[in-house]
Amino acid sequence: MYGKNAHNQYQAVQVTTTDRGRLLLMMYEGALKFLRQAKSGLEENDIGKFCRFLSKAQAIIAELMNTLDFEKGGKIAKDLDRLYDFMLFYLTEANLHRDAERITKVIGLLDTVYRAYKEIIEGEKAAQQGTTAPQVGANSSAQVNGSESSHEDAPRRVQISL
Repeated sequence: MYGKNAHNQYQAVQVTTTDRGRLLLMMYEGALKFLRQAKSGLEENDIGKFCRFLSKAQAIIAELMNTLDFEKGGKIAKDLDRLYDFMLFYLTEANLHRDAERITKVIGLLDTVYRAYKEIIEGEKAAQQGTTAPQVGANSSAQVNGSESSHEDAPRRVQISL
């Protein structure tokens, strides 16, 4: 009992002291983890596991959707809103039809957005520290500004092919 309580306290401290960029990445990582576990539950024919983890992933995606700032985010926020809405719809369809392929598709989409954000956030941190950002997504299909390199003043846009 003490161990679980200590772990929960540690997690609470970690979340409350983490910068916003890292918190966003943690949300994506959690959603991806839960989607993989839901898919695993479906493949194992463990419907309880499937439903539990699918629900958790949907809750995170809904939270990502609810925290979009349309004033500051402009077109990117609107595009992300539509993408998150599509993901939630597709996951509802996956639940209805018990379809692992739909979950796989959402994992792919979410992972692409996650990698793009990770490149941006790590690039900004590196710029603040005066170091070079690691090449996180050199092989990823996500592109910022339509090319591998980005300019600081250019608007950031994630391109995702469906």
